[in-house]
Amino acid sequence: MNKRGFTLVEMLVAITILAIGLLGLGVLFPMGMRSAMLAKQNTQAMEYAQQKIEYLRMMDYSDTTLNPYSHVSDSLPMDNTDNVFAVSYYVEPDWPVTDMKKITVFVSWRATGGTGGSKMRSQSITTYISK
Repeated sequence: MNKRGFTLVEMLVAITILAIGLLGLGVLFPMGMRSAMLAKQNTQAMEYAQQKIEYLRMMDYSDTTLNPYSHVSDSLPMDNTDNVFAVSYYVEPDWPVTDMKKITVFVSWRATGGTGGSKMRSQSITTYISK
C-alpha cells in the first residue's frame, strides 16, 4: 500500500531549517533599524548645516556675523530625544584669495540607537563668499 505524507523526522528537519532561517532574518531587523536611525540623524544634521549656510550667505560681507574665526551658534533639539545638534561655524578671511571668505559650518551630535552606548558624530559643509 502506498501512503502519501511526511514522516515525523521529515517534519522536524523542515521545522528546524525554517527556524534557523527565521532567526537569521530576525538579526537583520535591529541592524536595519539602527542604520535607518543613523541615516535620519545624518540627514537632519545636513539640513541644519545647509540652513546655517543659507543664513550666512544672506549676510552682508562686512557683517559682524562673518567676523573671522570660530563662532558657536545654535543648539537644536533632535526629534523625540534629549540629545541636541550643536551647530558652529568657522570663517577664514581672504581665503582662497583676497576679498573672499571661506565659511565652514559644523554640526555635531551624539548618535543614538547603536549598540554599546552612543557615539559622537559630525557633519560639515563649506562655502565661499566674496565682496
